[in-house]
Amino acid sequence: MDQLRKGAREALEKNPGKLPKDSFPFASTAREFELDQLWQDIVAQDHSTHRKICESLVLTTGFISHWEITLPNNAGPRSLDHTETKAVNNLFNWASNAALPSSDFAINFEETAGLSDDIVQSQTESQSRSALALELLLALNKTLANTPKPSPDVVADVLLAGACFKNKANPWTTSDSHETASRLIDTWTQTTRQNNTFWPAIDIILKERIRPLFANTRNPAITSAGRKNFHPQTLPRFGSNGLDESAKPWKTTDVYVASMLSWILSQYNPEDKLQFETHFPLFVPTILAMIDDNNLPFKTEGCRLLSQLLLPIRESGSDILRRTNLTSVFEEAVTPCLLSIPTITPEDMSLTLLGVAYPALLDTLKTAYSGNFQSGQDKEAYTTGLANILRSNLISSFHHISSSTPASGPTTASFPYPRLSSFLLERITTFIDELGIHTTKYLQELIPVLYTTLSNPFGTAHPPLLRAATAATQAVIKNAHPRIWRWRGEILSGSSSCWLHIAADENKESVPQLDKLKSELQQTTRLLKHVLQNPVPIAGDTPEPGQQQAMESMQEELQSLVDADAELKFLYN
Repeated sequence: MDQLRKGAREALEKNPGKLPKDSFPFASTAREFELDQLWQDIVAQDHSTHRKICESLVLTTGFISHWEITLPNNAGPRSLDHTETKAVNNLFNWASNAALPSSDFAINFEETAGLSDDIVQSQTESQSRSALALELLLALNKTLANTPKPSPDVVADVLLAGACFKNKANPWTTSDSHETASRLIDTWTQTTRQNNTFWPAIDIILKERIRPLFANTRNPAITSAGRKNFHPQTLPRFGSNGLDESAKPWKTTDVYVASMLSWILSQYNPEDKLQFETHFPLFVPTILAMIDDNNLPFKTEGCRLLSQLLLPIRESGSDILRRTNLTSVFEEAVTPCLLSIPTITPEDMSLTLLGVAYPALLDTLKTAYSGNFQSGQDKEAYTTGLANILRSNLISSFHHISSSTPASGPTTASFPYPRLSSFLLERITTFIDELGIHTTKYLQELIPVLYTTLSNPFGTAHPPLLRAATAATQAVIKNAHPRIWRWRGEILSGSSSCWLHIAADENKESVPQLDKLKSELQQTTRLLKHVLQNPVPIAGDTPEPGQQQAMESMQEELQSLVDADAELKFLYN
């Protein structure tokens, strides 16, 4: 065994963090030892350093790769006795633990922390160690044909190790570890689903691997059974758990938890409704803990996981959200995230968090009030929820990050955060389409937002902002068409101003983007003309006098604009 270890050590010195391309002493020496001897050698080693762990990983991989799985003279597969089977299970558990990413990656989720040279080195070592451990797990698969069905504990450890590297965006995932983990997970998922050990293993991961990490992160809004707590006890405002990060191992040491939960949630098919509802109470406290955390990256992960949690509910037609009364709990948890906007929150971080928070809220409303169980009361609750988000968050946030310029007039606004303003307008469009005809109730709040954006003289500096405003204007026209005639002046004025500003800036580098914007503005005016020419009676069989007047005077109004500036003829023709 010493010769094997020496060969592993020399291989790592030549190419650190990589398995040797040749077999060195493994091919001839592996047959001299048994699996339990291999395990006893590993147990006897001091694995306190990165080098020692990698040495044992390379040794074991080489040993397993050249270990004979068949008896001599083609006498059939080797049958492992109890001691050898135990050694194989121990190897799986040890390699799975070695594959988990280091706690050094926790710093990547800090908002202001920098990466020192020591941290970078520790993270690089963790990446290479994980890659070697995953290769070992893949090599160990050859022993499965000679052993009884692996226990759920072993399956849980292997799935946990592999799933951590399924997401390429994780800072601990490399191209090598992702490829190896994908092969490992695909094999084990297919095999364990066939032998009915997959869901018992997931149960172990959720109950025994993940739930203890959140034991000190209490949420008074839910009960221990994962339901809404109608009589919550108020926690101390400045409790020790809120400030002591050591009480949150899922944040400081076991940084892979969010990635693991995401992978598990992606495994539920509509036919897995029973398993999902059984596990549902285990997901709720973990997701809420992340959303409630004061660290924006974890809030982001929590909101993303919430959307994933709600998807199997809708796909399977489950009513578990109603039974647990958690709709308001999820809404109350996510809504504060919408306040993470400049100047307190940097624009980049705000875009990342809001990019998952608004979809999470919309998914919550859809899951709670749509589908097979929808009633008239549900439709009203859905509309009310959409309207509250539109008015109290989207429009309010848009005004907050825009600033009036008194010297230029009361209707002119500047946009110091154009990307975020564009994002909010895109979300406004989404919620308008969901509200449908109910959009008419909020025209007096929506139209000023669209007008000030389209008419801004500096809007062409950021074409995506104007395109988002144009799309929102089209959504307003389509969904609130019975009342849009009252606001045609503001829409025509904003569109005309935008068109003239583009015409004045056509010699700039952004011409391709501006050409597309001009096409969208033309589509907006055509849509407005169609709505005005085909009024829909609001009450009775005939249009209102105002609708009729708008239809009759439309051409005259458009001609007056063209007479004022000939450039507008290209907009209204």
